[in-house]
Amino acid sequence: MELLLANKRLHYYTNQTMKISIMTSIEAQQKYLEKSHIHQKTYAAMYSSWLGGIITDPALMLIPVDDHLVHRGDGVFEAFKYINGRIYLQEQHINRLFNSAEKISLPIPISRTELKEIIAETLKVSGLSEAIVRLYVSRGPGTFGTNPYDSIGTQIYVIVTTFRAMGEEKYRDGVKIGRSQIPPKEPWLAQIKTCNYLPNVLMKKEAVDRHLDFTVSFDEKNHVTESSTENIFILTKDGVLKHPPFQQILNGTTMIRAFELAQKLVGQSISKIEIANFSEADLIAAREVMMAGTTLDILPVVEYEGQKIGSGKPGPVALELLRLLRADF
Repeated sequence: MELLLANKRLHYYTNQTMKISIMTSIEAQQKYLEKSHIHQKTYAAMYSSWLGGIITDPALMLIPVDDHLVHRGDGVFEAFKYINGRIYLQEQHINRLFNSAEKISLPIPISRTELKEIIAETLKVSGLSEAIVRLYVSRGPGTFGTNPYDSIGTQIYVIVTTFRAMGEEKYRDGVKIGRSQIPPKEPWLAQIKTCNYLPNVLMKKEAVDRHLDFTVSFDEKNHVTESSTENIFILTKDGVLKHPPFQQILNGTTMIRAFELAQKLVGQSISKIEIANFSEADLIAAREVMMAGTTLDILPVVEYEGQKIGSGKPGPVALELLRLLRADF
């Protein structure tokens, strides 16, 4: 009886065959052109060193599946804001890109000047007056293993997308944050802007699932580190503007520039500026808490894990730093 049932199961499964198309190159290309989703409407132009040119059809903005960027996250990247006819903090972003690449022994085969020319041309083709430029430098195609020497060579991809600013209500009302359960990256990795962003992805998922704007991580000593793609800093009750040391966080270009601009406020709304660790208790007790990032500029934090920060409303220093930063574009 058992043998009979087994034979029947075998007969059932072997007869439930899937119909999988074997496509020609032309058919595959046509399928790519037919495939689309709503987010692609914001993809304006892409430069690909693999193809040797610029693409404007989002359906063809593709990367080889065996590029180590795809299957190992082996690459570095930057995201620039293009506004008022220029890339904001371009030099700082380019320098960080080259520094990140050097730290993972990833050679960039072109000069900074040549890279800027590629970015400028891709922006020109995009036709956008305000955009986000996403620049990826990958190990390149070549096997699906972990050996970086199997790659046939570094590739560069530049994607220009529509810039979508965060809603003004977030600046007017402030944002709510919480404590992340995702461990922070190891110090050596945290300081490199690699394409290995799984912890960052999980932090963003965590925030969305908890109906928060952001979550922030903590090191083993309960010191605040950073958010998914944002830096966090505080204004203490005695007026000290403080951000964590660049040991287990990324050296955020926007935060660094905000602290340079904050020098104008020392002796007024700020008593002094420090780079020093601060704890969860310090965060809760702060007069103001702020977040910084390329796309969000400076955001005031008004609540942490259900507890009000300061008055529970955006503070004057956050609003002034936002004004100074936007005037700097």
